[in-house]
Amino acid sequence: MLADVSQAGALVILFLIWVLGEVVPKVTKGKIPGPLVITVLMIAGFWTILPKDIIVKAGLTPGVYSLCSMLVLTHMGTLIGVKEMGAQWRTVVINLMGLAIIVLISLSIGAAILGWNNAIAVTGPLTGGVVAVALTMEVAGKISPDLALIALISLTVQGLIGYPLTNIFLGKEAKRLNKLYEEGNLTTAAPAAGPFQAAEITPKKGFLAQFATPAFIILKLLVVALLAYWIELLITKVFGRAYISRWVWCLVLGFVFSSVIKFLERDALTAANSYGITLLLMFIMLFGQLNAAQPSTFLSVLVVTFCFTAMAAVGMGVMAFIASKIFRKVTFPMCYSIILCAYYGFPINVMLTNEAVEGATKDPKAREAIRGQVLPQMLIGGFTSVTVVSVLITGVLVTLFRV
Repeated sequence: MLADVSQAGALVILFLIWVLGEVVPKVTKGKIPGPLVITVLMIAGFWTILPKDIIVKAGLTPGVYSLCSMLVLTHMGTLIGVKEMGAQWRTVVINLMGLAIIVLISLSIGAAILGWNNAIAVTGPLTGGVVAVALTMEVAGKISPDLALIALISLTVQGLIGYPLTNIFLGKEAKRLNKLYEEGNLTTAAPAAGPFQAAEITPKKGFLAQFATPAFIILKLLVVALLAYWIELLITKVFGRAYISRWVWCLVLGFVFSSVIKFLERDALTAANSYGITLLLMFIMLFGQLNAAQPSTFLSVLVVTFCFTAMAAVGMGVMAFIASKIFRKVTFPMCYSIILCAYYGFPINVMLTNEAVEGATKDPKAREAIRGQVLPQMLIGGFTSVTVVSVLITGVLVTLFRV
């Protein structure tokens, strides 16, 4: 047991585990998801040699987590590109249809079979990955360690189900498009500007431009986050409960103060050179909650999470079929791939797109043409669910836990 590990030693261990979680997916070409690697290493460590309080020993307190959450959620609001989403309106609608069926199945069939609180703990994460997991775990952990574990484990199970399904169906779509290219019915098209492209970070003009330092950008993010907190506080005082968490208000106000008022920079944390470290610290603290996982309960939590995820995946397939009939220009494999973006988001959707394109043809021009058709839809699909809607859904759901 590394009970006497120093702060520097604790940080080295945690960052080493995280780096392994990044390396293994690259070595295995995505076959073993990073969250699975990190989860296994953390749980194995807590059951053997890692001290339960390694996160605290590393100096990562709840206050640091709250700070990172405020910054990340407000920052995500600055990523919302109205023009890009408008150009891909079919993709947005298809993705929303998929998210609707996830919520419907989880809160009806899933809740009836596996319990209401379990359904609440898993539904938000199923609609959009890591940030939804973070929001859910913050509330669920105060009720039961098992509920927080369900939310975290869902991140791994999503990958185990979502990656191979996307690989299959996006591969089918890429091969279909390659056939069209070979027949001369598909022209080369440059991918549409996505909501994550660095080109969107444009320098501001005017008096405030000279003060656009990292510290000033972060200050503005914190001011907007503080306003979100005040709104939640006001609603709680007026109505007796928040109904919508401050994290949702962070997202909404991040969008308003970036796209409407122009107070915040687009992709603000990236502009402040702080996005990577902020997100990393937030996620390390998330996985630190695995210290509550007990061998006796871990298997049951895994089974519950797998059942919810599998049921949702079936419902997503049904909704994809319906969407393909409504939007005849979008095939069933493409619809299903768009909806499955909720299970991983950016940058996994880009990685899976590249794998599908490279598996369809070796012709560089054909690959460019196929990627130009598929990548914008996958980017917007992931952005809609993971960045925007999942946060809104989760912000409402976490108020519905039964204590």
